[in-house]
Amino acid sequence: MRLTDEIRHFIASPVMIIVGTRDEANRPTIGRGVGARIPGQDCVEVILSAWQWPETISNLSANGDAAITFSRPSDYVSYQLKGSARLRSADHDDLELSRRYQAEIFAMFDGLGVPADVVRPWLVEREAMVASLDITELYVQTPGPRAGTAARAGA
Repeated sequence: MRLTDEIRHFIASPVMIIVGTRDEANRPTIGRGVGARIPGQDCVEVILSAWQWPETISNLSANGDAAITFSRPSDYVSYQLKGSARLRSADHDDLELSRRYQAEIFAMFDGLGVPADVVRPWLVEREAMVASLDITELYVQTPGPRAGTAARAGA
């Protein structure tokens, strides 16, 4: 599943990142990402805290199934990517990406009138891990008549 340039740009912008997983009994869990990149045409990497989101990390380790939603708080434009993920420890470059992301997301929320103290608890990089998702499905999740519909993939 190749991402369009529009969606690639969107994911790289300051958007909220929600990583949804499931356990062996199909109970859902979520975690928040603290940075994302697109290393290839059909893969996205998301940085998240194993310390803050241990159930999410455990589920990714156990089955790899994930649905990652990227949402822009200013207008709620949202996309969800589904697929299979594998984990690795974050390296120096990943932590630098996370810090840039955090600075951008703090600035974006500040522009919306949301104080940093409200946002800070969401953005933890302690025990940072990277989930590399091989994308198999892509959906529009922006509220409205197209919510839940398959998004157009790139050529």
